[in-house]
Amino acid sequence: MIRSCAFICGCGHSATTLTATILASHPDVYLPLEETNIFFKWTPLALFRYGKLKRAARAHDKSVLIEKTPRHIRRVERIRRLVPRAKFVMPVRDGRDVVASLTKRLGDPVASLDRWISDNELVLAEQGKPDVLVYRYEDLVDDPAAIIEKICAFLQLSFDPGLLEFHRKPQKWFNPQAAASQPEHVMLRNKQVNQPIYDGRGRWQKELGKPELAELMEGRGKHLMQAFGYI
Repeated sequence: MIRSCAFICGCGHSATTLTATILASHPDVYLPLEETNIFFKWTPLALFRYGKLKRAARAHDKSVLIEKTPRHIRRVERIRRLVPRAKFVMPVRDGRDVVASLTKRLGDPVASLDRWISDNELVLAEQGKPDVLVYRYEDLVDDPAAIIEKICAFLQLSFDPGLLEFHRKPQKWFNPQAAASQPEHVMLRNKQVNQPIYDGRGRWQKELGKPELAELMEGRGKHLMQAFGYI
């Protein structure tokens, strides 16, 4: 029986996949190792595919269904309507590091900055609601046991320190053969998420452009950087 359902969402490159990989190792959790984008679909199709996930969870004898699609941060209200009692886990990360990381992947610093700002405006609007847990990637790095235990308590899951050994049983996110457009990126992401938690802070100091830094520290992103404790 599926007793609860949760969605991990937020801005990409903010530890959504890391969080999902850790939780996927929990014995009570069923978590598909792909971004489903279900709730961007036509409602009957979204419900059909959500139903398939629940059936898969039951087939694996799991009681908690968790799904990770960062872009679902833009569909939170819709998910609330279609999935009663759903919970949401929303990691945030220093905008400087996220914009640097997204720019390396996308090649467009302006689009990367816009994405961090728009997605985290939505996270900030949800912060404090009873069905939402917001936490910082940096706090996960500093004290992984405390943050994972907090997430487990929010999701009513038992906590075992062994969850932090998730990397000893590698999991294959996505499918490099199916990712015709960016197979190298998928292979790199699989390698990254299957290693122990590492400190990815500070990359912006070498990679972030001055215009993007100015927008985050003094411009459009300043209020978000302040709200999440980065300045």
